Parts: sequence; C-alpha cells; structure tokens
Amino acid sequence: MTDDIREVTQAAFVRKPSLEERKELLNLAAKVGVHNMFIGFPAISQQEFEECRELIRHIEENKLGIKPICLARTLIKDLESIVALAQASTITVQADFFLGTSPIRRRVEDWDLDKMLDRLAEVGKYLSDLDMHYSLAIEDATRTPADDLDRIIKSAIDAGVKLICLCDTVGESLPSGAARITQFTLERIAKAGVNIEVEWHGHNDKGLSVACAMASAMAGADSIAGTFLGIGERSGNSPLEQVIVLLYQAGNNNFNLEYIKPYCEKLAEYTESTITPITPLVGKQVFATAAGTHSAAILKARKLGIDFEDYVFSGVPASKLGLSQDIIIGPTSGMTNVRYALEQIGIPLSEELASNLLAYAKSKDRWLSRDDIRTYINSQKIEAV
Repeated sequence: MTDDIREVTQAAFVRKPSLEERKELLNLAAKVGVHNMFIGFPAISQQEFEECRELIRHIEENKLGIKPICLARTLIKDLESIVALAQASTITVQADFFLGTSPIRRRVEDWDLDKMLDRLAEVGKYLSDLDMHYSLAIEDATRTPADDLDRIIKSAIDAGVKLICLCDTVGESLPSGAARITQFTLERIAKAGVNIEVEWHGHNDKGLSVACAMASAMAGADSIAGTFLGIGERSGNSPLEQVIVLLYQAGNNNFNLEYIKPYCEKLAEYTESTITPITPLVGKQVFATAAGTHSAAILKARKLGIDFEDYVFSGVPASKLGLSQDIIIGPTSGMTNVRYALEQIGIPLSEELASNLLAYAKSKDRWLSRDDIRTYINSQKIEAV
C-alpha cells in the first residue's frame, strides 16, 4: 500500500500541511500499516529537498517501517537529488520517475516515444550503477495503445526497474479495463522471466477509482497507490481507507483499521478539507441510524453479538474501525429510538415522556442531538418518572 502525500499537496483547493504536520501523518500512516509513502519531488526546489530530507530522517529515527519514495522526471538532473538523499540515509529511499505515454500527452508536449525510451535506458543505467532502488510510473497508461505499452514495459525491464506503476491519470478506466491492463503488464513481465512488481495508481474522475483499484488488485497487482480521503488533483485519487477495508474483508490482515479514522481526521484538519457526513467509513453518519425499523433490528442484533450488530444494516464492520452503531432520534424514528436515546443520556423512562418526545421528533425536520433532547424535556417540564 502506497500513500501519496505528494499527490495530496497537488490538489488545487487544499492547504499544504506543514512539515511537522506531515511528520504526524507519517506516524499515523505507519500505525495504519502503510508500507510506502511518496514524500515529495526534491528536484523542484531547495525547500522541497530539505523537507524530503527531514521526512526521511523522521522515518529513520522513529523506525516507522515506511519506505520513502521521491518523484522525478526521467532526467538524471532530477534524480541526482534523490541519490543524494538516499546516500545520506541508512534506510532505503526509492526513486520514482515517470513517463507521460499517451498519444494525447505526447502530442501536446511534443514528446517522441523513441527519445523517451532512450532516456529511460539512460536513467536506468545511472541508477543501477549507484545501486539505487527505482521504479517507473507509466503516466496515462490506460490511454496508451497496447503496442506502445508493450514497448515501454520491455524498455522498463531492460532498464532494471523493480516496480512498474500503471497510472490511470485522468480516471479514464473502467474496472474491466484496469484488470486487463494489469494482466497485460504481468504477462509481459512473466514472459521476460524477471521479478518486477506492479502497482495501480488511479484517479476518480468517473467515480470508479475504488472499483478500478480493487479490479487491479484482483488481477494480480502487488500494491495500490492512492491517498486517504481520496484528496488529489481534480476529483481526487483512490481513497486508501476504502481500499484497505475492502482488502481486509477479502482476507488481508496487514492493516490496523482502528487508526484509519484518526488519520483521516488529521489529514482533513491539516488540509482544511471537509469530511462529509456520508463519507464512507469516517463520516459521522455512516454508522448512525434514525429509521425506526432499522434501529430496532440493530438493537436486536446487538443482543446476538458484534458480528450481527456490525452487519445487519452495514456492509463494513464498525467495530474493526474502533467505532459502533449509533441510534439517534429523527422524524423517521420509532419508540425504539426514543427509549434507547433516553437510556444513553441517563434519563429514566416514562411512557408519557417517550410518547411526547417521539411526537416532538416527528414534528421536526432534522435529527435531535442529546442537547436538543434535554432542552425539550426541560422546556416541557415533563416528569421523567
């Protein structure tokens, strides 16, 4: 699993987290179980270089177990800064360089594929001679013709890359396409008889980033790159918290789900982003139920055990995220909701109180908070018992 904090900072309308905030996000990412993290593009400025160095030092000194990855163009002058960072560290620092390979990108940029592949060979030799860990991101891979993609993969193999990242750069792919391009790449790697990992990096322009990420994983991709909360350019990236939970439900136990919400909340705070109430897994509404019949079923399920409670009206297990199902009162509620809510705030139950409170709730156009309930009871001077 690769967390791309660099991609987060490329989003147009977010605040860039400070260096200290990014260090805290690194700590939380390690607790979740993230293996790799894109930390920056050190060649773009001296400040970026210094910040990358500080983040690498933080990973090293705190033994976080995360491999830092630095981005570069397929140019030796870009890679020199990453080499300097790697040589100054006792942990592995990975260089990731990219090629924009689709016909539309090449036409706009006036890039020649043959020359691009020559540069790939040149940087591959440069990094191999220095015993560096390096990977190739095939930018816009999903809009690259098969014959061109075949040439690029063969050139990457010849250049000695250890990981090929297939980028669905503008969220073009459908899940079936994500599976096919992953299989296509794996077949060519297997045919060459080499050991190269394949990673999927998707965007959410069509709202399919999670589906495509899972399709690629099921087709054999070794890792998924994305961002927590899906924060990234345009419509964002594959939201890693969702991918992680789906992997967990498929039998992958390499992640600690209880740290997902703390990570997402800190990321939202530091980027000044909003977690909407219906954001899967971490929104405040996702494990809250106001409907009367559903609430009754959840409370019945609770008596049968956590597995029943987690799944009777949910597709994901709240308990594994350190959360629980919540029953609230609203205009669609029933008496079960009222009795439960009064019990939770420690107000003794009377039938008159419950009936009046339910009638009041049904007259409103929104749910009632605990303070709303107390205010109503006090205003009515209803005896609690």
